[in-house]
Amino acid sequence: MKKLFLLVISIAMCFLAQAQQGKLIDEIVGVVGENIILESEVEIEFQQLQKEMPKVSDSVKCEILKQQIINKLMLTKAQLDSIELPDERVDGELEKRIRYFAAQFGGEKAMEDFYGKTITEIKANNREKIRSNMLVQEMQGKILKDVKVSPTDIKKYYNELDKMDSLPYYSAEIEVAQLIIQPKVSSDAKQIALQKITELRDRIVSGEEFSTLALIYSDDKGSAAKGGELGYFSRGDMVPEFEAAAFKLKPDSISKIIETKFGYHFLKLVNRKGDNINVRHILIRPQIFRSDIEIAKQKMDSIIWQIKIDSLTFENAAKKYSDDMPTKANGGFITEGQIGTTKVPIDELPKDLYFIIEKMKPGEMSEPEQITIPGPDRDKAWRVMYLKSESKPHECNMKDDYQKLQAMAFQRKQQKAMQDWIEGYRKKIYIHVSDSYQNCPSLDKFTKK
Repeated sequence: MKKLFLLVISIAMCFLAQAQQGKLIDEIVGVVGENIILESEVEIEFQQLQKEMPKVSDSVKCEILKQQIINKLMLTKAQLDSIELPDERVDGELEKRIRYFAAQFGGEKAMEDFYGKTITEIKANNREKIRSNMLVQEMQGKILKDVKVSPTDIKKYYNELDKMDSLPYYSAEIEVAQLIIQPKVSSDAKQIALQKITELRDRIVSGEEFSTLALIYSDDKGSAAKGGELGYFSRGDMVPEFEAAAFKLKPDSISKIIETKFGYHFLKLVNRKGDNINVRHILIRPQIFRSDIEIAKQKMDSIIWQIKIDSLTFENAAKKYSDDMPTKANGGFITEGQIGTTKVPIDELPKDLYFIIEKMKPGEMSEPEQITIPGPDRDKAWRVMYLKSESKPHECNMKDDYQKLQAMAFQRKQQKAMQDWIEGYRKKIYIHVSDSYQNCPSLDKFTKK
């Protein structure tokens, strides 16, 4: 959901700064308490916006600096309140960021070459920036934690929009849910996979190269290309079974075969740095047989029958049986991305769903169809769609758009709470803005006491 009240600086900016900061002539453009804002920080974010919107004007820098000041206000308050942020959380976030960006570059070596620094240096340069961003997020959550909206708030918000003739107009919308059943791995498939990975482990113990066999045989294609190497991770980053085996490893030892939800693995320690480790692994995933797909279809048919004879609602069936985690808890309903309501504009539906839904009437289910789950493994599954309701293009009203009004009223109340906090706290903290930004109207409240 978009947050109209605050745009927390992306942690990605920390890493972008590594590549750009040396090219910028720097100066302090803002001071909030004991925290400073550099011209380079504003410029880096501005350059990112230019990539997305080439025609963005220089006046946007005023808004960027304003948001930087707000962030520094929250950071200052968090520091004064001594909000605790354990080193493990900071290091964990740092490791996740490093792994993410290293993957974008094609590996840690490519990332080091790009920045002209070692991974250790990149981490050292970014640790405090990430800590600061996390403190800002903690403080924001503390400021807004008690914000709630009541039915009275929602009705008041709607009436205000109506009086100002500013009620939004919505295109045709639908409420649609899905139930997805994925085939389960058979015991025969698991036995075949276990036999294969046992043979691979035996070959490595007998002297064959781990990285070579990982490249040829591992079903984790992302790490296979790097000889099975995963890069550094800390506790909490991996599934429990994998993590337990990894942290027990000793130098040059090969782990026993372990089973996780992904399949069978064995591991070898590459290196250990404090609480972080790097391992190689080989994964063998049990294969799905044609008979497994047919068993899943039979399960889907049984569920549909229970729905049709009214012994089970579609929503409860999705919550109980669906294998689609993003929609399962929501009764299978697909939500609209901006506000998170279950009423989705028809023109925002993926084409494959649109061609199914256009043939249906409210209250109907589609016939089961076999689909391919997005992702590198291209797993098969069965899917059934349920069309709960559809509405024609209309002006916003309390009956059809209560969820949207609730979300908008909540956002406005959060925005008001944040503005009130800023207005009250800015008077207690020293704030200085560079002369080069004195003509920014949006900064008046920070330049004039």
